[in-house]
Amino acid sequence: MPEPVIVGFDGSEHASDALVLARALAQTLQTRLVAVVAYTPEKWLWAPGTAEPMDANERERAVTRVEAILSGLDDREIRTVASRSAAGALHAEAEREQAQIIVVGSSHREGLGRVVLGTVTDDVLEAAPCAVAVAPAGLASKQPLHFSKIGVGFDDAPPAHNALGFARSLARRAHAELHLVWAAHLVARAMPLVGITYADPNYFQDIRAGVEAQLEQAASPIREELYVHTEILSGGTVAALIKKSEHLDLLVLGSRGYGPVKRVLLGSVSRSVVNGARCPVLVVPLEINQPGDAGQSSEVQ
Repeated sequence: MPEPVIVGFDGSEHASDALVLARALAQTLQTRLVAVVAYTPEKWLWAPGTAEPMDANERERAVTRVEAILSGLDDREIRTVASRSAAGALHAEAEREQAQIIVVGSSHREGLGRVVLGTVTDDVLEAAPCAVAVAPAGLASKQPLHFSKIGVGFDDAPPAHNALGFARSLARRAHAELHLVWAAHLVARAMPLVGITYADPNYFQDIRAGVEAQLEQAASPIREELYVHTEILSGGTVAALIKKSEHLDLLVLGSRGYGPVKRVLLGSVSRSVVNGARCPVLVVPLEINQPGDAGQSSEVQ
């Protein structure tokens, strides 16, 4: 059975954003969608960060709302799950189903069109057993959602190669353009023996040729099946990727944290990018199966 897309729904507006993103991903991957309404029973102690407390009527209204948003999508299932932790419930369902992606919404506390990490979303991103996609606020108003331009934050490291493999598979199914973006601090030269860096106006030009060669080496095998655009952005990695996200339908990043493979573990850069992106962001853990390639490990350099 194809690995499904799992989406969390708690009845809030940003949860509707997650449903729209999950629907688009499931349709693109031609796989099943499992919507999980996680809640804390009223008799259990509730605290911030746990699943929302819901009585039977509230759960019924939440399920009805999910059904309305997913109307017309045949291969779907809606589950209500009692749990003290919304993130824990999503992780458990993802492991049980061997999911490809968990989809969550961002915080509703900020302006539209931006991803802002809330407590539950942040918890889902930490040590998730599969890739995690985060929908920016207001995405539900942009239906239908299409993935025409998919970007990848790339720097030739193993996590970036893994993200590229995932993005390539998704772009092929969506008939999308693939944008490889190298965004790094390319204005400072390091002195490893003394452990310092210093400003060097010639540094970017000195290394540009090498960066271009690495980008072309990564893009070349893909050009036979997709349009691939490569781009080098100088300056701060986080600011450059956030700005680039304004022109993308999806931004794919590799997991940068340290810990067990096949788990999403955010490093400081990926966390900051996710927390400010203007389009949906998909974070891919190391050594994960590519979409539709169950049982096969991705290539990691």
